[in-house]
Amino acid sequence: MKRSKGKAKPRPGESNISGRSRNGISAGTKILAAIEEATEILRAEGLESNQLTIRTYKVPPVPRVCRSGDVKRVRELLGASQAVFAGFLGVNVNTVRSWEQGKRLPQPIACRFLSEIESDPVYWRQRIGQGAVQIEPGNRPEGGGRGDQPVRR
Repeated sequence: MKRSKGKAKPRPGESNISGRSRNGISAGTKILAAIEEATEILRAEGLESNQLTIRTYKVPPVPRVCRSGDVKRVRELLGASQAVFAGFLGVNVNTVRSWEQGKRLPQPIACRFLSEIESDPVYWRQRIGQGAVQIEPGNRPEGGGRGDQPVRR
């Protein structure tokens, strides 16, 4: 049995991970060309539809890779502690710490959300404020307790 060396190459007509075939034409370009060709055939045969709708959507770019400094900078833009920021993102506070210390990199979806926050920090500060509950010093349980949760009585 012969083993191939290196990465598997796409077969003729297949596209690689970027969506481009060996001849450099993207899959999207090929699809649009095929639709246009099909439309012309339908018109030539007199079978064209009264309505043919084609929509083009612009897909947001792939999120950039977030580094430890990026996570801390965005958190500080919001004026949030690690605990509040973690709660807002829906992750554990240890996750935020590990991102900020460079022990782990955020997943692409988290990077996308961080980019959204960075693009309009005022809006996101307001969103965090809408979900915040102020804790009065007299409402803490005896012996201290967690300062990040309101006391329910």
